[in-house]
Amino acid sequence: MIATVHVLHAKPEPIGNFLRVGHTGHRKLEALIAASRLRFRRFVFDAAHIDEQQDLLATLRRAGCEIVLDPNVAETATPGRFNSAVSTLPWGNPDRPWVADDFSRTRNLDTAKAIAEFAMRHKVDAVLAPTHCLDVFPSPWLPIDLRLCDELRKELDRIGGRQVSIDFQIITTNTLLKDVSVRETLVASIRHVPAENIWLRASGFGAAATGSATRGFIEASRSFHETEKPIIADFAGGLSALAAASFGGVGGLCHGMGQKESFRLGDWRRPASGGGGSAKRVYVPELDRSFKIEQLNALFAVKGTRARFACNDTSCCAHGTEDMIENSFRHFVIQRSRQIKDLSDVPEVRRAEHFLLHHLDPAVRSARLASRLKFSDDTIAKLINETKKRLINLRDPLGDLHSSSASATRSATPKFRGEDQKSQSATG
Repeated sequence: MIATVHVLHAKPEPIGNFLRVGHTGHRKLEALIAASRLRFRRFVFDAAHIDEQQDLLATLRRAGCEIVLDPNVAETATPGRFNSAVSTLPWGNPDRPWVADDFSRTRNLDTAKAIAEFAMRHKVDAVLAPTHCLDVFPSPWLPIDLRLCDELRKELDRIGGRQVSIDFQIITTNTLLKDVSVRETLVASIRHVPAENIWLRASGFGAAATGSATRGFIEASRSFHETEKPIIADFAGGLSALAAASFGGVGGLCHGMGQKESFRLGDWRRPASGGGGSAKRVYVPELDRSFKIEQLNALFAVKGTRARFACNDTSCCAHGTEDMIENSFRHFVIQRSRQIKDLSDVPEVRRAEHFLLHHLDPAVRSARLASRLKFSDDTIAKLINETKKRLINLRDPLGDLHSSSASATRSATPKFRGEDQKSQSATG
């Protein structure tokens, strides 16, 4: 009798999945929780808005979710954001943006103390280190940010917050990240900061990134693996962000609900001009694009497109197109979480290939199909053509990167820091 040997493989480490609540996101999240549709377990709250979101915060905390605080420090030092809601924070300034010369060591201590007390008051699991935009290099902000991170750790420990983690965030441009000397300086500087994870927010990378920008971000992020800390791509969405995680450049992703999927530093440099919020958009996974309502209607006006591109997942949108439009945030959250789960279920060494074959290639085929349709609306025809070009442009550089990445390092996965994990650690 021949015995059958079953080789058990370790379960793949899942991609870290963080959701930014944003200004009004708490209302949408509360609706998702009420409908038992929330698929995320890690949430980032802005310090500027968290006081208005206490009910949601308490609900997520009771559910054992991980709560991360963004102190919004970078915004207080930019012309386009300093006089927004961040100006009311204890470390904000409604009169003008902070400059590096304002941050003496005494000021550093005051800022770190205020953020530590704020984090403890709101009972968060982690806080992003108070860092600023590094849009030039060398930057006067980097030594200040390193000291702020050290002082924040000391202040948290002093007031009983040893259990609160710190993550160090780097806010810069994709162009600077591609510079080897810049990366070497950053890696050497942050190697020993008292932080668990490193967050990269790069202007020029995100949901609409080109193929070369996406490849550049992935290759640049690999340099930070030397810190031996998990890397998280912030303000990153779409197939470009999924590629960064699949290729192992980062171990986690963070974005909002159909928002904050990319970052443009230019918007922060210019004084705020006011105006209303952005128009409602609906995510179409097959085309890796969100459309305004009128654009989506123009797309669905062509025969066959509704069956191909509308959400036919009854567990997501039971009433098809109507649900997809009316509950666009729920639709986005469910579809994005499923994309990440699908990739997380694949062993790390096969994720890049799986991403190319089962995520990017189908999107390219869908875009090519859509580009051959006859639209009466020239605007939607142009958008579809742009989408096709972007996806094809994304495929070639990533395909080449895959063929040359056999020995590339991979980011570690950020560990979960929610209450249920803490309870297991305490009893284990």
